[in-house]
Amino acid sequence: MKIKKPNFLKSALEFYRENLERLMQDQAQIFREKSVKKKLPLVYTLIFPKTHNRALTSFSYGLSFADHPDQYNKIELYLQINSTDLAWAHIVGYLTNHLRGDCPFSTGEIIRLGQKVSTESNLNAFVVIAPDIFKAEEQLKDGRKNSSTIKLVNLLPIYEQETLTIQRIGLAGFLSRIGNQKLNPNRGIIE
Repeated sequence: MKIKKPNFLKSALEFYRENLERLMQDQAQIFREKSVKKKLPLVYTLIFPKTHNRALTSFSYGLSFADHPDQYNKIELYLQINSTDLAWAHIVGYLTNHLRGDCPFSTGEIIRLGQKVSTESNLNAFVVIAPDIFKAEEQLKDGRKNSSTIKLVNLLPIYEQETLTIQRIGLAGFLSRIGNQKLNPNRGIIE
């Protein structure tokens, strides 16, 4: 007989993880890192490894604890890519840890790294886009008292030189040009 932990004993992270595991229909690998910002809790990265029918998917947990004047919702990041290199998954936690409270992670926001994320790809920047793996009505809760739902935003890996293309044709135009190559770490540059 399997004994299930009662809800009142679960941490906020456990509620969040259970919601994600239910939506992804798999178990997450969880990694944590110490906060680089004083008075903010640890940052967690929840990773769902690449399978034959799903891309590598990584979620942050910790961004929603930081306040930003331009951030009206509690948000967390996620990234999907067709790769087995866990560097892609860990960049979500790294960006959450270093940019929370400073970056609003608004749709269209461009984040430049200045270096490649992975040795297998030359993608070296991100643009924040609306989530596309969950239905709009899917809501994530993390179990904190008085907590509203958590809004997910997608980090789309791009080439730094594509920022000019995004500025020229707009984010919607860029996304229509990239099409089904969004998850390809070795796609060509969109001009």
